[in-house]
Amino acid sequence: MKQLKFLMIAFTLLMGISLTSCLDSGDNESAYDGGGYLRTVHYMGSSYFVDLSGYKYYPTEASLATMKANYGFDIDKADLVFIYYKNVETETSESSTTGKYIQLVSAEAIDSYRAVTKSSESDMEATVTDNAPINTLNPMDNYGNTYKPMLYGDEMIILPVLWKMENKAETMAQHSFSLVYIDKEIQTSSTELVFYLRHDKGTDTKTDANAFSYKAYVVKDIMAKFKGVTGRYPAKVTIKAKVATDGTTMPETYTDYSMDSSVLNQNSGSSTQN
Repeated sequence: MKQLKFLMIAFTLLMGISLTSCLDSGDNESAYDGGGYLRTVHYMGSSYFVDLSGYKYYPTEASLATMKANYGFDIDKADLVFIYYKNVETETSESSTTGKYIQLVSAEAIDSYRAVTKSSESDMEATVTDNAPINTLNPMDNYGNTYKPMLYGDEMIILPVLWKMENKAETMAQHSFSLVYIDKEIQTSSTELVFYLRHDKGTDTKTDANAFSYKAYVVKDIMAKFKGVTGRYPAKVTIKAKVATDGTTMPETYTDYSMDSSVLNQNSGSSTQN
């Protein structure tokens, strides 16, 4: 049976949160100087990128136009992005200590949402639809690379979601995913922060194709609340989801996907520039 190809971001082989250099050590110049996840800032009619340390990346107008024409990337509509870029050596008006100009080689906006807060599990069940399982949050691509949930500092949670749907590209719009936090009383001794991933399949009734997409959720306020009560960030963040490998049977129990977030307590918001 024919299946939709994974709607993979082609350039997410570089999965690091901080920007990493990929310059060749020899005479041949690489196609790009760096790449990684960045947030988009929209300010006074202009937009640029910023990393977790606050360092700014100003894309050239020409490269933005190319990204929009070739990939449909619109910086004015983006929040979290994954980019590869070349440094622009001739632009010097921005201090190198706070930012730099770049030429985009590739750019992809990650579907971004705000995590939902509910007062109880019964409140969540009554108000946030969960009528279809996911296949996994640890999908493997055709090259053998396994993808996992990850943190973008204390700001966002990024989930690689694989699910089943009708074998039509337009059916993607029927499926929505919500990340829910249950606002229970946090104890000063708490070390784990738990979220629930909810999948609403809309009007789609078929499961004959695999679909994949990255979903990012803003959790900064929830992280801040946890830290305010406990005096530290959580050592572990757990995502609970209803998982079925066949993508059809809704299970009774949750599968847990955990991320070690203890690094947030050691070095919150660090990054490197290239």
